[in-house]
Amino acid sequence: MSESGFDRQSTLELLAFSDDLPSLPDRFVKIQKVAQDPDSGADDLAAVIKSDQATSAMILKFANSTAYNPANTSIGELSKAIARLGSRETVHIATAMSLMYGMILPTGMANIRVFWAHAFAVAVACEHIAREIDPAEQQCNHERAFMTGLLHDIGRAALGMRVDFSYFERDMGHLCDKTLVQAEEEFYGVSHAEAGQKLLQLWLFPDDLSEAVAEHHNPGAPQFLARICYIADKYIHQHLPERTPFDSVHELVTEAIKTSPPDYSTILA
Repeated sequence: MSESGFDRQSTLELLAFSDDLPSLPDRFVKIQKVAQDPDSGADDLAAVIKSDQATSAMILKFANSTAYNPANTSIGELSKAIARLGSRETVHIATAMSLMYGMILPTGMANIRVFWAHAFAVAVACEHIAREIDPAEQQCNHERAFMTGLLHDIGRAALGMRVDFSYFERDMGHLCDKTLVQAEEEFYGVSHAEAGQKLLQLWLFPDDLSEAVAEHHNPGAPQFLARICYIADKYIHQHLPERTPFDSVHELVTEAIKTSPPDYSTILA
């Protein structure tokens, strides 16, 4: 590779090469299996989470935060933390954590935390918007909206893991929105949105989710889920500091939405 970048065809070939395809973290798969099993309960969820010390500690940290602990009654048991947070919130936190610590990105841990904190913030915003404008889930499954937000930038990970190990260290690693897309297309011939779609297709994710990831920078995307993700991503970039700690994301996003709700007009148009 030269400093002039990659050509589109070589990038696509690297992204499509399945012999060394990055795999989803085992804990991610286990958490999703528990979440989607109607016969699973809080004990099953706790059993998966407690095998990882970092995730267990984060669940407890959330449960003891002011957002979930207004009475200031601290707890130290994982089962009680899950009961306080609720299974849905616990799954969301644990899923994001499984990706943060389970995917080996070619960059420092500080950058990895920033990357996944942003993804988690967009996921929280996506789900909120979906519940707000489509409460009956007629056009968009709320859990699918959360997962789209969580994975919307997975193409950046794909480019870093499969195409260019220096991806996160380049100047474009600090760009966002259309500026980032343009820089990627000029250097790699492919944007992270397209790369994300390719990776999710190889992982056999549902078509609507991979298509939403592909279109999440397009405000006029025909797909409802993609437009939700576009608004959520733009909103988070505008309302949340770039290096917001992971454990502060949920509280800060929730507070921001209360005081300054997103503009839903483009979604409903």
